[in-house]
Amino acid sequence: MKIKFFAYIRDKEYAGCRETEVSGCKDLRELGEALSSRFGDLFRKFYFSPDGKEFGEEIIVLVNGRRAEFLDGMDTVLQESDTVLLFPVVAGG
Repeated sequence: MKIKFFAYIRDKEYAGCRETEVSGCKDLRELGEALSSRFGDLFRKFYFSPDGKEFGEEIIVLVNGRRAEFLDGMDTVLQESDTVLLFPVVAGG
C-alpha cells in the first residue's frame, strides 16, 4: 500500500521522505509497527500514544480519504490497494 507523509513528518527526524510503500500489514496498528521499525523511535512516539493502544495526540490518519477515527481506529483493516495519509495536527491563527 502507498503511505504519504505531510508537513513536518516528511523531515528526516521522522520519515525523511514524502511517500513510501509498505506491504503485509493487516491493520493500522501493524502499519504503525512497520513504519516505526523503518523510521525509528521518534516516529513511534509520534504515531502511537504512550501506552501504544491508540494513535498519538499529534497525528491524523486517513485511509483512502477517510479519517481512521471514524473507521475502526487502530483496528482499521487495510488492503494492499489502500492509500494511507499521515498528517500532523496543525494549529494556527
